[in-house]
Amino acid sequence: MDHELQKLIRQLQDEKCPPKVLDQVAQRISREKTTARSLRSSLAWAVSIACLLGAVALWQWQARREAQLLSAELAAAQARANRALVVQQTQEAFGYIGQALIRAAVRTENTLLKEAVPPLRNGFETVRNKVTNPI
Repeated sequence: MDHELQKLIRQLQDEKCPPKVLDQVAQRISREKTTARSLRSSLAWAVSIACLLGAVALWQWQARREAQLLSAELAAAQARANRALVVQQTQEAFGYIGQALIRAAVRTENTLLKEAVPPLRNGFETVRNKVTNPI
């Protein structure tokens, strides 16, 4: 359209239009150029702002995703540490129980040898003496 108006201006100049008409045409051309320029600059600003907002949104999304991955890795590491602690505590508990059973077995053996065996032996000797030597 701008090209057509320029062509019209040339034709009008050839026809010797009054200066008022030429001024009106020139004003109209400048208004259309300004409108086209402002529309282009507005569109350029809108595209650049949209790109900037998209980049910020993408950055935020990646930051949230990395935070979630990091928290998942931290939770997994915590679970592994907890499992290792449980295994260690279980080993210590079984060791304590084993030591307690060994001490109890030693005490039981000593008790049996000191308290139960001598009366049995004496009773056995008494019975054998009576059987071999009847009264």
